[in-house]
Amino acid sequence: MGTPTALPRSEPNGPPEPGLAGFFDGIMRQKDFAGIFEGTELAKQVGLRLGAIFALSALYGLVMGAPSGPWQVLSSALKVPILYLLTLFVCFPVLHVVNVLLGSRLGLLQSLALILSALTLNSILLVACAPVALFFILTGSDYHFQKLLHVTIFGFAGIWGMVALWRGLSAMCEKSDLYPRQAIKILRVWALIFGFVGTQMA
Repeated sequence: MGTPTALPRSEPNGPPEPGLAGFFDGIMRQKDFAGIFEGTELAKQVGLRLGAIFALSALYGLVMGAPSGPWQVLSSALKVPILYLLTLFVCFPVLHVVNVLLGSRLGLLQSLALILSALTLNSILLVACAPVALFFILTGSDYHFQKLLHVTIFGFAGIWGMVALWRGLSAMCEKSDLYPRQAIKILRVWALIFGFVGTQMA
């Protein structure tokens, strides 16, 4: 198997932001896909995404548990990231195997980093929506409304994350032959499976 040709990077306007700000900006603007396809520091990329998912989704969990006291706050802060990571553990293997059978030349860590990018964006959106959820908690909204609000926020963040992944992979298919276009269709089905498994896990 030959070494894949390096892909051109899309440069943002102005210098890239350093540190975590640059990392999150790259996730939101989908500037990280080229690096993943090139196989640049994959272990580090996977680790950063796992850490971001755990930290950000835990922050939203803190807000979810706020009405029920400190123990529920701690419990929710642990449950939300565990929910995401366990769902990924259940669903990821089948996606990677099917993609390989369809002709994908992405390695295991590359495929994992791509999915984690979508879940990181998902977690960023959860934190962005946390002030809205906290507002309704502090203004005394009833339990059933809060529950519906959390479900809506999770659904919104999850759909946006998967759509961003689909768009990013579609764009990369134009620049590289590492990921076959027919695998994009499988990704749509897998996103539905991920959603159903996540709902059952919750």
